[in-house]
Amino acid sequence: MTENAGNKASERRQTIRWNFRISNIDAMLSNVAVGMVTPFIPVFAIALGGSNTEVGLITAVPAFINMLMYLPAASFVERGGSRLKITIRTLLVARLLYLAMAVVPFLPWPQYRAAMLIGILGVQTIPNVIMAVAWTALLGDMFPPEERAHLFAMRNMYSAFVALISSLAAGILLDRIAYPANYIALFSISFVTGMVALHYCGKLVEGPIRPKPACRRSLGERLRQPFADPVCGRKFRVFAVSAALLHLGINIAVPAYSIYHVRSLHLSNSVIGTLSLAAGLTTVLAYPIWGRVSRRAGHSVVYLLSILAYAPFPALYGMHGSVTYLLALQAAIGFFNAGFALTILNLTLQHVNPEDSANGIAVFNMLINSTGVLGPPLAAFVVSRYGVTSAFVLSTIVRAAGCIVYIGASGIGDTFAQLHKTLSPSALRRRRLNRKTKGVL
Repeated sequence: MTENAGNKASERRQTIRWNFRISNIDAMLSNVAVGMVTPFIPVFAIALGGSNTEVGLITAVPAFINMLMYLPAASFVERGGSRLKITIRTLLVARLLYLAMAVVPFLPWPQYRAAMLIGILGVQTIPNVIMAVAWTALLGDMFPPEERAHLFAMRNMYSAFVALISSLAAGILLDRIAYPANYIALFSISFVTGMVALHYCGKLVEGPIRPKPACRRSLGERLRQPFADPVCGRKFRVFAVSAALLHLGINIAVPAYSIYHVRSLHLSNSVIGTLSLAAGLTTVLAYPIWGRVSRRAGHSVVYLLSILAYAPFPALYGMHGSVTYLLALQAAIGFFNAGFALTILNLTLQHVNPEDSANGIAVFNMLINSTGVLGPPLAAFVVSRYGVTSAFVLSTIVRAAGCIVYIGASGIGDTFAQLHKTLSPSALRRRRLNRKTKGVL
């Protein structure tokens, strides 16, 4: 009996290790595609003759469709059985649409090319939403909660590094090759690497599919369920409201940064690119650090430290226009970007009922995406009426409200007491001994 249990535990460890390796390869290849294409879609729209309004719609349309599609996507995933198969099929559709983008410059109606690009992006959002729900739930099933902090941190570090390098390479490619051949090459490379990533994704080992009783729920019931869950509801409410306020603050600041860089400071494209590179590099390097802190102190501590750094950042950013000052701030916030990104995923999985994970993930993501619809227009109104500095201040106020919601529910004293307790030398020794005994990755 004991030997049989030991064999099962050994097989489970091997499966986790296999899934970790394969999911890393898949993530890195996928981020070649995403890292090369995503930053340059607005530039592509301008090259197609798109207006300022059409360039703005490149962000707004996918965000709006995201908001509408998450709950139907959850229903589809619940009825679909294998989450791995759903992920593969939807990714295939989404990546085929890269080829459709490549032919847009050759359409015979020049005045409609930018609108066609926006339409393709909108259509691509639908399989991407379904994939996001299925993939997040699949990750929760493949990796045990006690190991997610370390595993996801390493996975995020590898994929973020590849995305950063891919963006730099894509910029060089676009400059070296004449239009429209440069964008054809860009979308073709993204499609090919996406297909290779799909090949590796198919090698993942999915756990047993738990049959879910077929029951139709109204939209209202789906929205209420994660908030009203008797076990996870209270924690989900606090986390969802806090994260929504943080993301609203982020989405208010995003257009303000571009206006500040170009119209207020008159920075060159190379300087703006250097600012993004500074944040990207520290984000990549910080993932394993936050993974260790999260594993020792808990995801909530990392989340709190990250949002406390997030809150004052926009106001501080608008205080001085020195490039050195901005580079230092970007490098600093990049460090906390890693902690925020890591804990958003882990806390989402932690605060939804495993039996209703697809719906809980969908409700959370719908709430977050709604801030992408509200934030940019609000920023545009504030910037046009009161100036870019006022938009930075508003962003800081909204982010601070997100901090207050989370601290008010968890208690800052208790949270930092937990941080001190878990990072004390004796606690570190105990954790190292436990990991060695259990064979934890």
